[in-house]
Amino acid sequence: MNPLLQDYARILLEWNQTHNLSGAKNLSELEPQITDALKPLEFIKDFKSCLDIGSGAGLPAIPLALEKPEVKFILLEPRIKRAAFLNYLKSVLPLKNIEIIKKRLEDYQNLLQVDLITSRAVASSSFLIEKSQRFLKDKGYFLFYKGEQLKDEIACKDTECFMHQKRVYFYKSKESLC
Repeated sequence: MNPLLQDYARILLEWNQTHNLSGAKNLSELEPQITDALKPLEFIKDFKSCLDIGSGAGLPAIPLALEKPEVKFILLEPRIKRAAFLNYLKSVLPLKNIEIIKKRLEDYQNLLQVDLITSRAVASSSFLIEKSQRFLKDKGYFLFYKGEQLKDEIACKDTECFMHQKRVYFYKSKESLC
């Protein structure tokens, strides 16, 4: 793991002792989550902007932003302590490429258009698509970090679902929604 990701992990574990941001209690529990956040970089198309919905403790957005400093990330997080944590990360790590917005997806009223929308453990895929597709460019993609329940949430083709261990990455273009 690169030094910036190690710094992120250390800070998250420190904050976790007081604020319970993640279920991870130590580095050996957190490292697989960071690896999981970065895994899609192996198969997704390049992107210049990303909206992360329900950013929480920063997974997947912070590892992605650290690995792709040239990409603009907008992190939507409505909960105060999680947004405070994300703002703290921005102040101590080289994360000039992120913007934290303390709002729920449903309350976010912006004309923003991004190449990629990500989400991990927030809501059903159909809900996320319905509420967020207005922010996605016509040639953009959704990338949802899901588990085996994905098949119960939404119909998807094999070419839209990538598996790694127990994770299912749902990667669907806006164009294919029609």
